[in-house]
Amino acid sequence: MSQRLPRPSGEEQAGEGHGAVPDDVAVAVERVLSSTALLWNRADQGLEPAISPIQLRAVEVIARFGRLNLGGLAEELGAIPSSTSRLCDRLEAAGLIARETARADRREIVLRLTDQGERLHAQLVRRRRAAVRDVLAQMSPASRARLLDALTEFGQASERGERGGRGIAGSRTA
Repeated sequence: MSQRLPRPSGEEQAGEGHGAVPDDVAVAVERVLSSTALLWNRADQGLEPAISPIQLRAVEVIARFGRLNLGGLAEELGAIPSSTSRLCDRLEAAGLIARETARADRREIVLRLTDQGERLHAQLVRRRRAAVRDVLAQMSPASRARLLDALTEFGQASERGERGGRGIAGSRTA
């Protein structure tokens, strides 16, 4: 059963000029994303080894790129390179990442997950997917199909907006 959210009024509808999207749609998506973030955070609890949320985010970013230089990781995390370097010190001490000299430029240091880092990332992915599957199992097959279509389109629109807004800022991979 779907729940209809109250339609905002006045200033809250100001966003409707952007593609004529009513604020109630944006509010509904925001609520779902917030609930999903909580679901994922619960799945993150109890990982071994236990690491902080920012360390976990760094592991995720490195896993996504495979090999990444420090500047690329800092950019992805929205952090300054010196803070990112200290973060990497902790991840390296925990045995989750390794720093290596880049093949193309020996002055550049690249980051990669160690076997232990790969195992941690795989554990994270398994736990999050299980949590999402538990929620999806409560939906009808028709609703899951509609959700897949909508999420696919939402993801494509998000990626288009990301490419148009930020652009490509130099090389991130080594």
